[in-house]
Amino acid sequence: MERTMNGEPVHHPVSIVGTGPGDPDLLTVRAARIIGNAEVILYDCPTVEPALCIASPSATVRFIERVRHDGPSGQAGSSRMLRLMREFFYEGLRVVRLRAGDPLLFGSPEDECLALGSMHIPFEVVPGLSAGAAAAAGYAMPVSEKYQSDSVTSLIANEITDDFALVRDAAKLIRHGSTIVLYMATRNLSGIFRVFAEEGVPSCVPVVAVARSGWPDEACGLATMGDIAGLLASGKLREPVVYFIGRHLGVRNSPEGVLPPGVLVSNGFIR
Repeated sequence: MERTMNGEPVHHPVSIVGTGPGDPDLLTVRAARIIGNAEVILYDCPTVEPALCIASPSATVRFIERVRHDGPSGQAGSSRMLRLMREFFYEGLRVVRLRAGDPLLFGSPEDECLALGSMHIPFEVVPGLSAGAAAAAGYAMPVSEKYQSDSVTSLIANEITDDFALVRDAAKLIRHGSTIVLYMATRNLSGIFRVFAEEGVPSCVPVVAVARSGWPDEACGLATMGDIAGLLASGKLREPVVYFIGRHLGVRNSPEGVLPPGVLVSNGFIR
């Protein structure tokens, strides 16, 4: 802990750090430096735990179990995570809050940035590589192609609360050549693909599923939209899984041992 000339603790901004998909080698240089210098590390998702290997042995590391937010709407610091951030901040400690992937790709039940600002606690957000970006790079997968596939849409699909209205709109993008990246979608995948088919997406559109991107037990499955049931039934895909759907998808490379030689997707066809 640093102190001023008057003996008061020096207050450092809270760092909200993205750890990427899991592999510590995929941390940004800045994220690795901040984690290594942290005096307190807080997290609520086991996916970030590999990044703890670079934490200082003297750092206080706490896993905060996720609970449904039950405080009054908008009440700053109502979650245990935020209460601990505030407590350690005022002790003058370097506090790091770890988030999986990229911290701002999908929001959390309580907006920690907004809450910290309401408590007048300075903070910084350190970006991380999303699981989708890591998976696309690992398989040299061009998720966009100039003049043919000019957009990429990421959808979080663990809960469908709009009777698949957003999924129906996403299907229109696929028909225009766009790539859809689905996160946390496995339990709703059959419904999603049923809606895609109802909206005119051909069953031959390629699907690439990457499980546990960046982890030692990473796996990849290749299918078409019409054959996805067989891929899921294989049991080779352990959560978390990212699904890519798009007619211009291509898998041009594979991390060693993940896909058999020659099993690639090229120009929309699996071979």
